[in-house]
Amino acid sequence: MKKVFLIAAVAVLGMKNVEAQVSYGIKAAPQLTNLVGDDMDDVDNKAKVGFNAGVYANFRVSDQFAIQPEIQYSTQGAKTSSSETVAGVTTKQELKAKLDYINVPVMVKWYAYDGLNFEFGPQVGFNTSAKLEGTTTITEGDSSATFESNMDIEDAKTDFGLNFGVGYEMPAGFNVGFRYTHGLSDVVKDLKAKNSVMALSVGYSF
Repeated sequence: MKKVFLIAAVAVLGMKNVEAQVSYGIKAAPQLTNLVGDDMDDVDNKAKVGFNAGVYANFRVSDQFAIQPEIQYSTQGAKTSSSETVAGVTTKQELKAKLDYINVPVMVKWYAYDGLNFEFGPQVGFNTSAKLEGTTTITEGDSSATFESNMDIEDAKTDFGLNFGVGYEMPAGFNVGFRYTHGLSDVVKDLKAKNSVMALSVGYSF
């Protein structure tokens, strides 16, 4: 994986010797995030709504190809819920894993036709916050009690992933895109769980 990032970095630096057309931009995206992996197979986890926002530089090296490094702030994670009734007492538990990252993707973009483009590239994510929030509600008859918990997730790790996407760039500078990110590394030590993110972005190049 380190070799992939090294090659991408060399490609970006090598553009000093290429007459590339450079543009810069901002983008933001609502996204659906989840955790997938062996330890998630028996968990009824559901997608969590998050967002990302950041900046990018687009190095257009030819009519059909560009390299686009980005820096994004991204809120990710997953949620799950369970309910059990024993002897007339119902216990409902809701858990939400909240993982925040500074992500650095390096995308290779292929412009297939006009502004229509397809993209692929690696990314590294630096974890800035990892928390597990929980809500437990106990109900018996007409009465109920709710308890809340909030704890830090220890041993959250630097995240590596691969991005695949499609987008369209308009002549006025606006762009839209869809991107899927598949995690390559486990997000927490000793837990087989990787990030999975689907994002729909809107951006502007200037």
